[in-house]
Amino acid sequence: MNKQQKPKHEKSLEYGTVWQLGEHKLAYGDCRDAILLKKLFSKEKVDLVLVDPPYGVAVAESKRGFQTLSKDKAIANDQIQSHAEYREFTRKWLDAIVPHLARQNAAYIFNADKMVWSLREGMLEAGFKLAQLLVWVKSQSVIGRLDYAPQHELIVYGWYGTHTFRRSKDKSVLFHPRPSKSKFHPTSKPVGLIRRLILNSSKIGDVVHDGFLGSGTTLLACEQTKRRCFAVEVDEEYCRTAIRRWEQLTKLTAKEV
Repeated sequence: MNKQQKPKHEKSLEYGTVWQLGEHKLAYGDCRDAILLKKLFSKEKVDLVLVDPPYGVAVAESKRGFQTLSKDKAIANDQIQSHAEYREFTRKWLDAIVPHLARQNAAYIFNADKMVWSLREGMLEAGFKLAQLLVWVKSQSVIGRLDYAPQHELIVYGWYGTHTFRRSKDKSVLFHPRPSKSKFHPTSKPVGLIRRLILNSSKIGDVVHDGFLGSGTTLLACEQTKRRCFAVEVDEEYCRTAIRRWEQLTKLTAKEV
C-alpha cells in the first residue's frame, strides 16, 4: 500500500465494521458469523447468492507445488486441502446465509475441478439443490502441474427451496476473457461474467449476497445492473480495495454504518 497517503477508511477498520456504499453494504468479517450477517442484512432478504469462495487449492497447482500466485498475499481459507474440511467449510457458510434467503432465490458458486464434489456435498448438507454445472471458458489457460492445463472454471448453479430464472434460456458454457494479471486480486473474475449471472437470476432492486467479495467485482456488477450488493470480506486490504473501486466508479463516498 502506498505509504504517502492511507485511505481514510483504514483508521476506523475493525472486525464487524459495516459500510454503506450507496444502495449497497459491505461488512468486514467472516461470512460464517451469524451475528455479523444479522447486522449486515437486518430485515433484508437475499434473492441471489453469487460467490467465488477459496477453492482449497492455494489458487493454483504450480510446478513448485501448492502456492499462491499473488505476489503480495495468500487468500484466506485457501489452505484447506482435505475434502472433509472443504465440505464442512462449505456447509457452514451456506448454513449461515439460509435464514436470510428470500423464498425464491438462486446461487452461483465458482469452484475448481478438485473440490467441486466436496462443494456439492456441503451444499446438499445445507439443504441446497445443485441444479447444473456451468463452465466458464477463459481466453488463456493456467500453467501448472496438471497434465491438461486448465482453461476453465466451474460454476455450481442451484438454489434453496424454490427459484426463478429471468432469462428464457442461456448456455451452460460461458465464454468470457480472463482478466490478465489483475492488480486487485489473483483470482479476479470478469465483471461481464458476473453481470451476466446477475441479470439471469435477479431483477432490479434485488439483494445479491457475496460472502467472499475479494476486490469487489460483484459490487461493481451490482452497481451497473441496479441490484443491491450486501457483501462480506474477511481481508481488510480487500475491503479497502473494494471500497476504492466503488468510489472511483460512482464518484460517491462510502460511509460507516
